Amino acid sequence: MRVLLSGYYGFGNVGDEAILSGLSAGLKARGFEVTALSGAPRATEALHGVRAAHRVRALLPALLQHDALISGGGGLLQDRTSARSLRYYLGVLALARRLGKRAVVYGQSVGPLSPAGQRAVASTLRGLPVAVRDEASRELLYTLGVPAALTADAALLLPRPRVTPGGDAPVLLIPRGGFPEATATLVALGKRLAAAGLRVAAMSVQAAEDDAPVRALAAHVSGLEPLRADTVTAALAHVARSRAVVSVRLHGLVFAALAERPFYALAYDPKVTAFMQEVGTRAYPLRADTAQLFDDVLRGARPPACAPLRRRAAAGLDWLEAQLKRP
Repeated sequence: MRVLLSGYYGFGNVGDEAILSGLSAGLKARGFEVTALSGAPRATEALHGVRAAHRVRALLPALLQHDALISGGGGLLQDRTSARSLRYYLGVLALARRLGKRAVVYGQSVGPLSPAGQRAVASTLRGLPVAVRDEASRELLYTLGVPAALTADAALLLPRPRVTPGGDAPVLLIPRGGFPEATATLVALGKRLAAAGLRVAAMSVQAAEDDAPVRALAAHVSGLEPLRADTVTAALAHVARSRAVVSVRLHGLVFAALAERPFYALAYDPKVTAFMQEVGTRAYPLRADTAQLFDDVLRGARPPACAPLRRRAAAGLDWLEAQLKRP
């Protein structure tokens, strides 16, 4: 069966590329032929070893050439970023249905949504098989009259990195562009960590957005090592070599879970809060009490237990295969 993946692929966001890597590998292992809709098809093909088609210019022919569409994973069903983005992803689903293709929504978080966005999501998803990556999204869809199964982020399907931290491993800070209050919190935390004699590093996972806050951290925190992760492999290696991770980015936390490193979240979006709830702990606000956060990082608590989430991600692939192959 030929399946087409719709997500935020080909834009240099390592988190979304990790989703594509985990999902495409799982599908190929089950015998599916995988093509990804992408903003940069050639780069996607080179990175992931799958076919790729331009997400706009080649959308119609790609749908016509495939048996099924998988929308996901990721945080696609929200209109905080832009209403245009939500219209695109819902439009791809609607077009697939109009063409008589099987369509499945998989591994997504839902929200935040405006009232208009809620109506659009409910209208488009009603009658489709849906599996979301956190309980908060499932509850939101339930209020919209859309039943959903529960899976986990597809990046959790990736193998655990084998790299381990050395004796002088850094605390790794992962900012997100566009949230200066979070960057200010990370600067204050980084200064405390450096003053305590700890190594500090900061990693960019989407160059276009994150390089600026990483530069700001390097300018204000003595001895901070700036890092860039252009690939999933590089990001996982940097995380696995760290003492602990403090991240604004969701997939900084997911990578830390995979690497079994302690992690702490600054929640800029409900999907970050939801992920931390899924692993049984809390997220800090963007303007966090850095003294408390410093104490928590210094104490070096054990990483949250993420094995149940990994099992749920694997079970989600079973669910997805069943939906794609049902009569």
